[in-house]
Amino acid sequence: MSTPHPIHLRCAGHEDARAVFDWRNDPVTRAASLEGDIISWPVHELWWKASLGRADRVLIIGEDAWERPVGLVRFDARDGRWLVGIQVAPERRGQGWGRALLEGGLARMEGKQGAHRFTAQIKEDNEASQRLFAGCGFQPCVGLEWTLVRPRRRAAA
Repeated sequence: MSTPHPIHLRCAGHEDARAVFDWRNDPVTRAASLEGDIISWPVHELWWKASLGRADRVLIIGEDAWERPVGLVRFDARDGRWLVGIQVAPERRGQGWGRALLEGGLARMEGKQGAHRFTAQIKEDNEASQRLFAGCGFQPCVGLEWTLVRPRRRAAA
């Protein structure tokens, strides 16, 4: 499914903390998450502030053509790979924004970070995420792990 409008990606900022907090605590998001407990605002706010300053974490917000946020894609450096997580705004689910966000985030990480090895952890009963990640080239690996390895891009001469 394609999105009804092109997606615009930008680095997350302090102004995004509340929206991501709300998305994270949404019941459907929590049910799909490996860590499904409700998170308090003070805990999230501390995590968000610390996350924005980390070199080993990249938080990317996707926006529609009217600059309304549609979701977050997160990349955490782990053992030579980037662990990928995604949250789509509840009101935007089922509209193709997750795929646009994931594809755009992967391309951005390849272009800006030189990343080519990615991992996602997806619960066995999370068929929506399995379809999304499989559609972007990820393969099931061991347990809950899905992997994607893309060839390194050659530098232009």
